[in-house]
Amino acid sequence: MDCRNERAKRRAERIKANGGSHTKKEWETLLAASPRCAECKREWCEIPARPDKRYKHVWTKAHIVPVYHGGSNDISNIQAECYQCNFKKNAGRLKK
Repeated sequence: MDCRNERAKRRAERIKANGGSHTKKEWETLLAASPRCAECKREWCEIPARPDKRYKHVWTKAHIVPVYHGGSNDISNIQAECYQCNFKKNAGRLKK
């Protein structure tokens, strides 16, 4: 198994351990109420298309408190961010 699969497996385990969940409808409602990125405040139409053409949208789900630091997967811990802001984040060292 390559490192990407291992990392995804560990992340899924953290999400399960941290608890919380949200439905597709809750995410769509949150996204509809978010006309711009929560971080950089640019409107979705101002953000360049993703370089990888497999992805149609410029927005991503972002955890306010990172899963890595115990944040839940509940909708109250999710915000809409552009892929550029979300991908440049780093959760940092694991808190003990």
